[in-house]
Amino acid sequence: MNKRVKGLIVITVNLVVLICIGALWLNSIKLQRIQRAETIQIRIMAGEAKEQLLEKKDVIVWLNEFYKKDVRKIPVYALDLKHLEEFILSQALVKKVDLYLDGKNNLHADIYQRNPLLRIMDVSGEQYYLDEEGYKIPVSSKYSSRVPVATGQLTSVSGTKLNAKEKIYYSSLINIAKAIRSDSFTRALVEQIDIDENGEFTMIPKVGNEKIFLGSGEMIEDKLDRLKLFYRENMGRQGWNVYQQVNLKFKGQVIGKKIQQES
Repeated sequence: MNKRVKGLIVITVNLVVLICIGALWLNSIKLQRIQRAETIQIRIMAGEAKEQLLEKKDVIVWLNEFYKKDVRKIPVYALDLKHLEEFILSQALVKKVDLYLDGKNNLHADIYQRNPLLRIMDVSGEQYYLDEEGYKIPVSSKYSSRVPVATGQLTSVSGTKLNAKEKIYYSSLINIAKAIRSDSFTRALVEQIDIDENGEFTMIPKVGNEKIFLGSGEMIEDKLDRLKLFYRENMGRQGWNVYQQVNLKFKGQVIGKKIQQES
């Protein structure tokens, strides 16, 4: 076999290989254009929160709103997960979202929930939740979070989250609420936190008539430790509705003022 024939054979083989590769590539593109997401796997991550405010049906509503049709009817190549992620992140209760397709074309949506820290009633009369990062979460009939209500001289939050100036103003309140949340006793005890015109805080318990004066938001863990000790040593022995005030403003002290009994 001369060199010319060998050369033609090599060229022919290479062409056949290239044609096969091209055919496989075109076929894969064709398959990709007709493949659909088989199922939708949704996971709601509530973190440390005791309440799951988001439900899977909420995510299905968002998918239908974004795509204008059932996601399972859309070719995989047209899912546009980047813009879908941006759309889901724009929802008030969503902190983070991970979207991906697995090897079987199942669409996975892992949704990380924002968790309310406080329910705000500001000076304008508006109500909304705040999370610990300062994001606003609208009050809704679809969900309810059992967190302390903050009242009093609270300036309105202008945007969807606290701006730099608002963060400074709300920082003490947020730190108090975080300290309350981190302790099971105070979390079960405190129903309301009020701030006066001097920036001093008063807590209102769920049980009992006393007002608990904190003063500033400084040394909040120490103040709550003193409060727990006071309740253990006094309320268990004397019962509820004995005290009118419990003052924690002064370092190392708990001053209880009893309700005046009529003679």
